[in-house]
Amino acid sequence: MLRRFGDGILILLVLIMGAAWLLGRINDRSDPRLPSRPAETFVVPPSDSIEEEEKGPLLPAPSPFDDQSMVEAQRAGPWSSGTGFAIGDDGVWLTARHVALGCERLGVVNGQDQELVAASLVYVSKRADVAILKTRGGPEPLALDLNEADLQLGATGFHIGFPQGQPGEVVSRLIGRELMITEGAWRGRENTLAWAEVSRSKGLRGTLGGLSGGPAFDARGNVIGITIAESLRRGRVITTSSDSVIQALKEARLSPKGEAIAPLQTNDITRVANRVRRDLKVIQVVCLPPE
Repeated sequence: MLRRFGDGILILLVLIMGAAWLLGRINDRSDPRLPSRPAETFVVPPSDSIEEEEKGPLLPAPSPFDDQSMVEAQRAGPWSSGTGFAIGDDGVWLTARHVALGCERLGVVNGQDQELVAASLVYVSKRADVAILKTRGGPEPLALDLNEADLQLGATGFHIGFPQGQPGEVVSRLIGRELMITEGAWRGRENTLAWAEVSRSKGLRGTLGGLSGGPAFDARGNVIGITIAESLRRGRVITTSSDSVIQALKEARLSPKGEAIAPLQTNDITRVANRVRRDLKVIQVVCLPPE
């Protein structure tokens, strides 16, 4: 998971499969073994959907006056992990660039029986934190809604994946756009969407590392972006904007078509998230050591 740093703070975290030094950016290191029972999710507030309470004006277009954030890019290394999701029933998956780039051996974990399936990196965006993986066969794809014209500030986002290498979810509210400036292993400038964290899986504290590459859903159950970064200090989650995903799909010559998972509510996200992981529509991506 990418970690934003606006104040120059160094953060040291120890993850399950080894120590990972983080300078502004999480490398998503974790143990690929999954617990037998996903954690529950906090419900905030306990009644009345956030979607109805918090929607505001339409999301403005990208602007030179948007907030900016700096991240330090690092390549994937042995036992680092993230999340991916199905966009084609022939085994095509979207994930974040930093989850896969630099890894010699990629695999995806079948959460049902803990089987590790080999994956190959078939596309890496030159300008955005987007990558595409391929496996031999896959589940029915998720539906994408990449039209931001009707996206409202205050709308609820649902982030599903494997934070810290375990099944988990985060619920957030859209607060606006950010320009993400990347240094390090690669350089780039990318328009992104910033979300304020509202709730997360019970027992999940600290970094959301491992959630990178996972789908961000709207309340209708459509994927509207890829989760790529976080700011623990400010309680923010960062996702790709639609133009980054659209450009990646165009360059990869893909036209995904899938079904929305379900209308989503904060007080029901755990059940739906468990189902999409069980159906392998959302999977854990693992970087394995060289043979």
